[in-house]
This record gives sequence, C-alpha cells and structure tokens, in this order.
Amino acid sequence: MPKMFLHAPQGAFTAEARASVAAELSELGMACERLIDTPQIRAGIWVYFVEHAPDTVFRAGRQAAEPIMSLKVYALKGGFNAETKTRMVAEATGILGKYSRTDHGQAPAYVGIIEVPEENSGMYGQQVHLAAMQIKA
Repeated sequence: MPKMFLHAPQGAFTAEARASVAAELSELGMACERLIDTPQIRAGIWVYFVEHAPDTVFRAGRQAAEPIMSLKVYALKGGFNAETKTRMVAEATGILGKYSRTDHGQAPAYVGIIEVPEENSGMYGQQVHLAAMQIKA
C-alpha cells in the first residue's frame, strides 16, 4: 500500500487537479504494487501534497531558478519489480505533468521509489487520536 509524498511549487495544482492526481496515483500505485482491490487496501494508499514557496527550494546550494517537483513513493519491499518500478516512474511523471501548471509552464518532475521492509511500514501500528489523550502536568 504505497504512501506518496508530492513536493511541488505553491499553486502548481488546483484543488480539482490535486483530487485528480491523487485518484490517478492511487490507481497506478495499486496496479504497480499488484494489490488486491479492496476497501481496506484502498484506505491504506495515501497521497500527501506538500507545497513549497519559491525561496524554499535549492539546487546545488542555491535557490532554484525554476520550479521543480518530486514524488517520493514509499512501498513495501518486494511490492514493485523492475517492470512496475519503471512503469510507476514513467506514468507518475506523466500524471504530474498533465495536471501541474506554474508561471514557468510545467515544472519538471522527479519520481523516486523507496522500498520499506514490512516491519517498518507502520502496518502494525495503531491509530492514535490525540484529542482523546490526556497529558498530565
């Protein structure tokens, strides 16, 4: 169940575009990780959008002259094979390009896949509701 973190320039995606990107990346992630399509599996696929101001992105130690975006895909180790990794990178790049817009046109997109051992995936954790926790002074 991939967890995806998309770092993009502020305003690169409208709210409608974010919804489309999340839906398409979720479908692509399921297909590439070869997951069974169940509500529980779908609920485990997350897409986070993180927008950055132009002065918060640097290349080679200097403020980036043009906008850039990156997608980090965290997946269970062994969930992707060489073919599906290649597919994920190519198709995710296309999805981001299809929906993103900046003052400079489309921002280049870089996609990375990070494989996580199952014991480090958080699958065995429990949800914590912070409002229900009491902190004793």
